[in-house]
Amino acid sequence: MEKPNYQYIVGFFNRFMHRISTADRRFSLPHCNQFPYNRIPKQAARMSKKPQPNRAQILLFPGGEAQHLDGIVVPSSAGVINSSEEAHVINRERLIGFDVVLSGSYRRDSEGLKRAYEELRDLGCRVLSPSRMEPAGEENGFVYMKGEESDTPEQIELRHLEAIQKAVMIWLFAPEGYVGLSAALEVGFAHAQGIPVFCTTQVADTTLRNFVSTVSSATEALSLIRDHKLPTPSPSLSGFQNYYKRVASQRGYEKENARDCLVLMVEEVGELARAIRRRESMVRHGPSDQLNEAQELADVFLYVVHMANILGMDLSSAVRGKEKINLEKFVASR
Repeated sequence: MEKPNYQYIVGFFNRFMHRISTADRRFSLPHCNQFPYNRIPKQAARMSKKPQPNRAQILLFPGGEAQHLDGIVVPSSAGVINSSEEAHVINRERLIGFDVVLSGSYRRDSEGLKRAYEELRDLGCRVLSPSRMEPAGEENGFVYMKGEESDTPEQIELRHLEAIQKAVMIWLFAPEGYVGLSAALEVGFAHAQGIPVFCTTQVADTTLRNFVSTVSSATEALSLIRDHKLPTPSPSLSGFQNYYKRVASQRGYEKENARDCLVLMVEEVGELARAIRRRESMVRHGPSDQLNEAQELADVFLYVVHMANILGMDLSSAVRGKEKINLEKFVASR
């Protein structure tokens, strides 16, 4: 059997990625505002006379050092976020559509929690959870809202955690610094998922305080998210990377080197491109097979993780470091 020409394959991979980066409109690939978030649009450098609204999508992950951006100092974890007066000037149209989650103790101050809920909605936010603030009953200290009477506390809490994964932030209602057990669980879960948690009062518990940022209002919290004034967090990849390292050893992949992994990864990228081409009706060679874009993309991701393990690289730190560079470039281009 003839040995594959690895030099040709690597060259093909480089040309393929270059074509995607320069001619991706031909493939109708989804973009953030028609350009990838890690590249600076040429228009941004030429249109300095008239400020443009910032609609780019920046990924947020947990952790990070203090950052000094546009006069705002953001700590890595706890403390009061000190911002300039400009941070309080909010364009209402740019806040509409923010998905948020409200956490807090209903039994400790029900009226205060209702006011926090209404304030978020008045700011134009979509409160993913709770969907309603109309209590229907209480059992063993757990308050059921209308529409939840037939659900178990576990089902309700799981829906709440799922909503946190989709939210841009958690707004924590902590009267006099009090945080109940459920809210404490939600704060820890949000931190692990890279979702910022804000509160207007300092949390009494010294441990939880490290994961909650104190602000003057929900408006200030939303402005920090809108203007990308938060530190770049670490994606939660470390656990999965360690898992796949064990899996690779169990499946006999530990002897593969970087060259082997690259060839296999390029093959999966090609299969992903083929699946996208079929979805976009760019079929050139006969009828389409069943679309498996999700599976092909998953294969590409697994090979990226596998390559990081082969190279002895902490993928989580690498992604966080690159995203910090992307954010600095983006802020500088505004």
